Amino acid sequence: MRTLSILFLVVLLSFSVSAQQPGTVVKTVKGKVINAITNQPISYTNIGIEGTFHGTASDENGNFELKIPKEMASKNIFFSAVGFKSRQFPVQSLFAKEFSVIKMTAKSYGIEDVDIDAKNMVLIRILRMASEEIPYNYIQGPYNLTATYSNEKTVNDSTIKQQGDVLIYDFTGYSKPSKLNAYRSLNYTVKMADSINDYRFSTGTTNIDELLELDWVRGASSVLNPALTGGLNLKLVDEPTIDGKAYWVVSFKQEQPTLAGSGDFYATSFEGKITIEKETYSVLSIEGKVVSAKNNRQGKGLAIGATNHNYFENVSYNFSVQYKDLRPVKIELAKTYLYKNEEISEHSVLEITNARASNLTELESRQYFTGE
Repeated sequence: MRTLSILFLVVLLSFSVSAQQPGTVVKTVKGKVINAITNQPISYTNIGIEGTFHGTASDENGNFELKIPKEMASKNIFFSAVGFKSRQFPVQSLFAKEFSVIKMTAKSYGIEDVDIDAKNMVLIRILRMASEEIPYNYIQGPYNLTATYSNEKTVNDSTIKQQGDVLIYDFTGYSKPSKLNAYRSLNYTVKMADSINDYRFSTGTTNIDELLELDWVRGASSVLNPALTGGLNLKLVDEPTIDGKAYWVVSFKQEQPTLAGSGDFYATSFEGKITIEKETYSVLSIEGKVVSAKNNRQGKGLAIGATNHNYFENVSYNFSVQYKDLRPVKIELAKTYLYKNEEISEHSVLEITNARASNLTELESRQYFTGE
């Protein structure tokens, strides 16, 4: 409890400092978007501040609510929906009204196309907002995470189990989310339960790197990379209430998987879903499924040379990442593949048990093998 109290105190102080910096909310604008002719609500209207990813969307009844940061108060706010003429106003023109009614004039489009395109625009904005809000929704570095690691590998009828403790050190944390920053700033050390020093690539390596790469929030990767969202097939599959909070569940699929989208160089199938809190745009969970023709043994994101015949084939895996208390709490990966004509299945779990932002243990490298 003492370490968690220290952690939350540090996080609280960081937010107090940021309140004096860009990002301070000066006003929350509320309203409803309606058809100027019929007065019917316009669902899924795209609403945003010009020149930024900051925005929201109207709900099924046309209602909207948007918090305006101080640095955006002098900009314009736009309203756009497929099938209607876009409208734009100075942000401050909505400040004096407790509730604004935005009337939009219809264009002549088929209603079927309007619904599909409008919803897709909304989902893209939700994902972009989730990406933009990462530094505010997750722990900022430097910090340590302690975790338990387990790996169970079954080769034919023989099972090998690994268990250990992992200490993670992240210098910048989620304040600078990107794959490059995660690679440079995030290190770890592993202490295996059997205390065996093993430096052989075939038996001594762990797949902790692969698990950490699935933290797409830390890396602002895949569906949380704004440059990719337009190329994904998105669908709103649910709007559940969990522990009193409202969420969106958005499914995603890439018809022709890319390395940037799936993180897998040879992926042939890539899909999943992400759960995002409506109020804060924080990510609750990410789930995915990938099928790949082959994988480099040193990492699924690496190419395989023409002369290299030592790799995994017929690879298929499912993964999930759960978030809570400003950080990931569990990363799980289940994989099957063929290696040297043997069918292999692996189940790996990295469960984060604690976080601290003081009395840190600084690490300068990653421990890739089970040997110390």
